[in-house]
Amino acid sequence: MNINNEVRKHLIDFLNKVLNQSYTRNEWENFSLSMYQNEALEDIRREVTNTISKNLESDGFKMKAMNKETRDSIQAIIDELKSISI
Repeated sequence: MNINNEVRKHLIDFLNKVLNQSYTRNEWENFSLSMYQNEALEDIRREVTNTISKNLESDGFKMKAMNKETRDSIQAIIDELKSISI
């Protein structure tokens, strides 16, 4: 099993949940606190965590409505991750 490929798939799954705003508090906490050992995936995780953190509702884990730029940015990351194999 290629662990980096599995992590990439997990990241794609979470990012899709971000777009749908369907992630749970547990998923958000695990995502925001975890650290990927693959540098490229870790850079993406930090970038997305920062984007989400800046736009959290008062409950502390769900994003406010995303603007088009944020949505397009996250979708571009998903598309890029889907196109590569680690």
